Amino acid sequence: MQDWPDVTWLQLTGPGAEDFLQGYLTCDCRRINARQATPMALCTLKGRVLASGWAIAHDNGVALIVHASLAERVIAFLKPYVTFSKCNLSIVDGAVQVATSGQFLLHEDIHATLVPERPTPATTATDLCAKLQSKLIDARFAFVSAPVSETFLPQMLGLDAAGAVDFDKGCYLGQEIVARAQHRGEVKRRLTTFTFTGPAPVIGEGYEQHDCVVSVSQDGRGLAVTRV
Repeated sequence: MQDWPDVTWLQLTGPGAEDFLQGYLTCDCRRINARQATPMALCTLKGRVLASGWAIAHDNGVALIVHASLAERVIAFLKPYVTFSKCNLSIVDGAVQVATSGQFLLHEDIHATLVPERPTPATTATDLCAKLQSKLIDARFAFVSAPVSETFLPQMLGLDAAGAVDFDKGCYLGQEIVARAQHRGEVKRRLTTFTFTGPAPVIGEGYEQHDCVVSVSQDGRGLAVTRV
């Protein structure tokens, strides 16, 4: 088991944690379990994706695995809503460790374990993290980081095709705009893969014919949003 440095996990505890998240995440939170991570996104009222990642049942509540650059933003965004619930949301000063076996299945053949205290010194899973990033690009899963936060609808990031959006679950924050775009076909930008040589393109900026780079891998591939 080694650390995945790009991520942080947040813990939501208290009665009705899943019910609370049902009103804010794009996935059906009734399907969150402890065996396999559930892809999800958190949208703003305007339907823009603030963060994407995974939800997992953990420690009598739900853990949210998000990009490390967005952990504080997610906490600040949800805090006003959590205040009126019986739940508590916090950043865990621990680690998400990845391996070929572990606590739960994160993606395909890569498992993960949530560690409540970050090991000192931390060990970075360079090879396995590179493999995971390549797998996420293969699956066209847009793992949103700070430079592209609150910019795109879930469909523009392909999160609907990646299984992170449930259009039958009912209302959640931003759902009306997301559903309107889905049923009226108003999405004019889509996620696509690309390749590059040399220095990696900058996430959040344009690259060649692509409007905005979303993620890149060490093997010279990436995901970008492009006008269609």
